[in-house]
Amino acid sequence: MLETLKDCLQCGACSNICPAGMEINAMVRNARASYAKGLSTPWWLWNILRSRRLTPLLAKLLTGIPGTSGLVWRLLGLTGRTSGDEKVLHFEMPSLAQMPALSRRHFRLLDPGCGVDSGPGPRIALFLGCIQNYLYPEAAEAMVRCLGGKVLVPLGQVCCGMPAWSAGALETAREFALQNLRALETANADFIVTGCAACASMIKEWPKLFSGKEAERELAVNLADKVREFSRLLGELKVFPFREPRDRSVTVTYHAPCHQRFDLGGVGESEDLLDRMFSDAFRPMPHGCCGQGGLFSIGNPELARKIFEKRLSAWDRTGSSIVVTTCSGCLLQWRAGTAHQSGGPRVLHLAELIDDCSKR
Repeated sequence: MLETLKDCLQCGACSNICPAGMEINAMVRNARASYAKGLSTPWWLWNILRSRRLTPLLAKLLTGIPGTSGLVWRLLGLTGRTSGDEKVLHFEMPSLAQMPALSRRHFRLLDPGCGVDSGPGPRIALFLGCIQNYLYPEAAEAMVRCLGGKVLVPLGQVCCGMPAWSAGALETAREFALQNLRALETANADFIVTGCAACASMIKEWPKLFSGKEAERELAVNLADKVREFSRLLGELKVFPFREPRDRSVTVTYHAPCHQRFDLGGVGESEDLLDRMFSDAFRPMPHGCCGQGGLFSIGNPELARKIFEKRLSAWDRTGSSIVVTTCSGCLLQWRAGTAHQSGGPRVLHLAELIDDCSKR
């Protein structure tokens, strides 16, 4: 039973195709909450992730430690197995060769609370997410440059809560959501944009965490209505600040995140943008999961690797030189999975590619 619960990525595919309309991913979450008591992540790690002061301190502490050392994962308590009859889900040791070091340039630490005021237009609040803040700040910076209007980074935002939500740690997810509600409310934004499909999906789930708490639920519904994944907001605002790619030999394919496919209405905007930018040099790839799944790839490294190998084969058949995606977890999985592969693709967030091809 516990192995079955552990092996679910929470991608949403089964719920999407269920003829009876059952929310199977919700059933798994509830079972995890009831039987597994959430993943065996140390309680103190959840507390740190809830703190806007402690999270940057932890990031600073871990910055620069090579992923291949395994020290980061040991310090976080995310390694090893525990024997006995405990009703918890335990992590195996991830493949150290695939673990990135934290960036030395954390986005929120560089310029906290600030964004870009580039003139008239809608007021946009940027929800960073953990990976773009601490691992890939260049993706968040590119997204800010690509967007017109007022782009603000509200102080006080923390993890979106997706890892806790997926693990069945619903009270922890609720606490994350509540902190973010307070942070984003102060921005008074017309839109909330995120460069991570999983974060966007989770923000849309926030109202479910406040059943019986009408004021919080109403605010969560309001913010959920405002959230947009990056490519969707570009399409909605009809922003197209691109020129033809400088390198005519570049060919591009798109990895569609599961949360974008199943929770956010599909991948049309992302693929349309790439088709307009690259025309015949855009080579669509059959959709599929990359195997990252938040904490899933840490708890199930071998299964995650096997899932990713299918995506690698799909990419190889496209003959493209660049893989683009719009989910931080997918970006992490693709970069980690191809880092030591000879002849592998360059892996970029969509915002990075657009920024490179933007009109200056």
